[in-house]
Amino acid sequence: MVTKEEIKHLGWLSRIELSDEEIARYTSQIEQIVAYLDKLDTIPLEQVDVIKSKRQFSELRKDEEHAFGADTLGTKYRKDGFVKGPRMV
Repeated sequence: MVTKEEIKHLGWLSRIELSDEEIARYTSQIEQIVAYLDKLDTIPLEQVDVIKSKRQFSELRKDEEHAFGADTLGTKYRKDGFVKGPRMV
């Protein structure tokens, strides 16, 4: 069973302020998810055949490196080459 204190703690970890209504809603939703996962745990998998890939390793494409022309991180024009992110307070 999921408690309201656990939901508050998850909100605190996520840096999200949750109202009492949201805490109640999320508590019931997470309980439903956990109940569904518990239901999945009851499925017997001992006699299920393992699915094997139909492709041979030699049929896969070669993983080759290619230069990417764009500067997506904005580091091209910085002297140190690092990415500057927001300050963590």
